[in-house]
Amino acid sequence: MRWAKVISFVLSSVVVLWGATANADLTNGGFETGLTGWTITGTVQVMSDEYSRDFLGLPQAPASGFWYPTQGSYFASLWSTDSFGTDASTLKQTFTTPSGTYVLQFDYFYDFGDVVPFEDPARIYVKDALGSPIFEMTINDPIMGTGLGDDENIDWTTVSVVLPAAGTYTLGFEINDPAGAFESILGVDDVRVVPLPSALLLGGLGLSFAGSLIGRLRGRRTS
Repeated sequence: MRWAKVISFVLSSVVVLWGATANADLTNGGFETGLTGWTITGTVQVMSDEYSRDFLGLPQAPASGFWYPTQGSYFASLWSTDSFGTDASTLKQTFTTPSGTYVLQFDYFYDFGDVVPFEDPARIYVKDALGSPIFEMTINDPIMGTGLGDDENIDWTTVSVVLPAAGTYTLGFEINDPAGAFESILGVDDVRVVPLPSALLLGGLGLSFAGSLIGRLRGRRTS
């Protein structure tokens, strides 16, 4: 009976620790309610599908010729803006995380609808409350060494960024077209902030410990 009480305490402690895990306040990461919670400039739309800009018909991603959401019914579509008189299309949101270590995850695709040397560079970044970048990546920017070939696309890709501490962060996406006559697209979907699996690891240790106790208890009963 004493061992049973210890096992019950361990399991209940694991459940409490798991249940106490708080969530970040990032909202509408799947764009199921339009662009609610996001700040935009330029041409940013919420789409259920988007046709590929491979106007030469090259066999680039997506294989179906259409972009679809990675989850839910919608995704955000940022267009390069040479035809719309704006500097860039941007999408961003500021959010906070509580104590603990969290991972920011999101899915993106890049559809190059133009040809070299008329690249439409894109950028994805995460900044802290002071505006200092903790993550930054460029897409189709020859100056940064990330240039693509004519009509080359990047299929849906998942990115994970470990947030170093509790605090306020800004996630941003942008695409520009300094020259050229054809649009490229930066797609975004399934933006979420999840706890680093430390609680899960602790739960695993607790369950292992409980399993050891159960083994001992069974051994005592059979001896």
